Amino acid sequence: MIANEYSEIHSNRFRHLMKRITNSPLYRNKLCDIDLEDMTLEDIRRLPVTTKSELREAGQWGILAASKEEIAQYHESSGSSGIPSIAWFTRNDLVQGGSQLRRTGSGLTSHDLVLNRFPYALALPAFLIQEAAWQAGAGIVPSSSRNTITHYPKVLELIGQLECTIIAGLPREMELLAETARLLGFDCAQAFPNLRAIWVAGELFADARKRHVEKLWGVPVYNFFGSTETGNIATMCSHGRLHISEEDFYLELLELNSTNPINHSEIGQLLVTTLSHEGSPLLRYVNEDLVTFNAEACLCGHTGRVLTHHGRVKDMIQIDDTRLTAKDIHEGIYSLTNVPAAWNCRQLGGGLEIHMDMSDSSWNKKETEEHLASSWGLGVSVVDQTGMLLDRTRLVQRDSSLKPVYII
Repeated sequence: MIANEYSEIHSNRFRHLMKRITNSPLYRNKLCDIDLEDMTLEDIRRLPVTTKSELREAGQWGILAASKEEIAQYHESSGSSGIPSIAWFTRNDLVQGGSQLRRTGSGLTSHDLVLNRFPYALALPAFLIQEAAWQAGAGIVPSSSRNTITHYPKVLELIGQLECTIIAGLPREMELLAETARLLGFDCAQAFPNLRAIWVAGELFADARKRHVEKLWGVPVYNFFGSTETGNIATMCSHGRLHISEEDFYLELLELNSTNPINHSEIGQLLVTTLSHEGSPLLRYVNEDLVTFNAEACLCGHTGRVLTHHGRVKDMIQIDDTRLTAKDIHEGIYSLTNVPAAWNCRQLGGGLEIHMDMSDSSWNKKETEEHLASSWGLGVSVVDQTGMLLDRTRLVQRDSSLKPVYII
């Protein structure tokens, strides 16, 4: 159900969306047999869903709904799940995205200096972080990952020397920076007295992982949820909950492997309609994420729905009657007493095989297996691959970072 306070906003923006969406060649063809003139939000389930394969087949120009003169930026995903996803952004889209990020529970002021560790390339997050900082009058230290200029020791040096107050980047980058600091002989939780918050996005960020990164750095961590194609959908408050930008998105949930709608308290595939995006708007887009919604009011005062991300559909594991989402896997791994510095897992027969690279030699393999087996209700075999999953020599040298893979 739509929260009452957003119903009128949703309806008005949906009408405007219907007027402009057929500027896109994809939707001009896709909706050519449907009368959109009197279409209202209540009719949305009569409209077809949009899949990733359709976006990829349409190509860069097939999804563009604005004129070339209106385009400010073009973006692509990293393509970790296949062919890259693409999107166009007008200047208004970027301003809106920056405004959404400023709703984070950490706040953002002109006194902040934000070290931006997201890659300054085709990916979107770095530019929304930068826009949010500029809107607040905050400064930016562009420290892009995936290059040899701002390598891990250099980034740690910058955080300290420049007295950065916020770091933004992938959760994995925060883990690797903390591991680099350990190798260099210091503790991130003690070394940066000016640091007050960390912003993360781009990966699954389960509650146990949040607690782990906060322990590594000694400051609260705030997550953003979205995608290249949609922009930012939800922002984390000071109570650790992801609040949807309700006025900019109409979200539905579908059953797995079907287009049937389900109750929002159940885990389902997220279906996104971008109500305000100008460059490449999307209608009922199946983004292949698993989520649930919670309509309860949050202690932060936000009254819209809370979103919980359970990972990608492709990363779900089914063994007999046991179904594990990527969130289930992450909660188990990051709740261990000794969290591995690197890990991955795979299905093996009727159980899971977990590969771990540990920084702490005091861990107990048998206890780890028992803990994970109890958490997941499956047989677990842990393989010690310390020194093989993470090249620590590269961390302390001037080398570039790589995108991690957790479930193989």
